[in-house]
Amino acid sequence: MNSEINIINENEIKKKDFQQSHDKKIFKQITHYITMKKKRDVNKKKKKSYNNFYITILGLVLLIILTILYSNQELVQLAPSQPTQVRVGVGNANPTITNLQAIPNVNLNPSPSTTDVIFTFSARDPNGANDMIDSTASAQFTNLGEPTRTGTCSFLSSSGKEKTYQCTTTMNYFDKSGSWTVTVSIQDSQSASATDSSTFTINLLRDISINPSIINFPTVAPEQTNILSVDTTTITNNGNFEAPPGSILATANDLIGETNPAETLPASIFKVAGSSTADVCGAGNSLLPSSATTIT
Repeated sequence: MNSEINIINENEIKKKDFQQSHDKKIFKQITHYITMKKKRDVNKKKKKSYNNFYITILGLVLLIILTILYSNQELVQLAPSQPTQVRVGVGNANPTITNLQAIPNVNLNPSPSTTDVIFTFSARDPNGANDMIDSTASAQFTNLGEPTRTGTCSFLSSSGKEKTYQCTTTMNYFDKSGSWTVTVSIQDSQSASATDSSTFTINLLRDISINPSIINFPTVAPEQTNILSVDTTTITNNGNFEAPPGSILATANDLIGETNPAETLPASIFKVAGSSTADVCGAGNSLLPSSATTIT
C-alpha cells in the first residue's frame, strides 16, 4: 500500500512540476508581448506627437507668409493673368558665303571683242535672307601686276536664310593668261560682311590680223629693183600672247604668173623688215621659199 501511494504521489508531483513549468513559459510570452505592445504604443504616440509638432510649425510658417503677403498686397501681385513685358536682345550675326561656283577655264575672244565671265555665289545670314543688302554683292578678278576687273552682281533667287547672286565680269582680249583670283563679298544691314575667293584660269590666246590682207606692189618694169610695196603691212596682236623680239616670222612662196604660169618671181628677191628698219631694201632680211624668215 505504501509503495503504491508513493508512486502515485511522485507522478502527481511530476505532473504538477510540468504544469508549472509550462505556465511559466506562457506567462513569459504574455509578459513579453505586453511589454513590446507598450513600447510600440509609446513610439506611435511619440511619432504622432512629432507629426503634430511639424504640422503646427508648418501652419505657423504659412500664417506668417500670408500675413506678410497681405500686408504688402500692393507690392506683390499674385494674379496669374497679370500682364508683363519680356525683352530679349538679339545681336547681329555675320553672313557667310556658302557656295562659290567654280569657274571653268576661260577662252578669251580676240580683239576688238570682250569676254563676259558669268558665275554665281550663295550667301546665308542667320538673321534672315532679307538682312543681306543686294546692292552690296560684288565680285572682282585679280592677278598680280594686272588691272583689277570688277564685276556686277544681281539677286538671282532666295531659299530660307540664303540668297543666290549672279555676277558678270568683263575680260579684255589682252588680259594675262594663267591663274586669276575671283573674290566675292556681301554685306548685311549692320555692315557686317562675308567674303570668299577661289581661282580660275585664263587660257593663252594667240591671234593676229594682217592689214591689208593683200600686199600690193606698183607696176614693175623688167630688171627694175628696190621697189617698195604700195602700203605698209600692219600686223596686230589680237590676243594675250606677248611675242618676244624675233618671234614674228614670215614664210614666202615663189610668185607664179597669172597669165603665163611658166613665168615666176622667186621669193628670194623679196625682203622684209620691221618698222624700225629705215631701208628695207638695203637692210631687210631676204625671204626664202617655203621657209620662215624672222622679221626684225
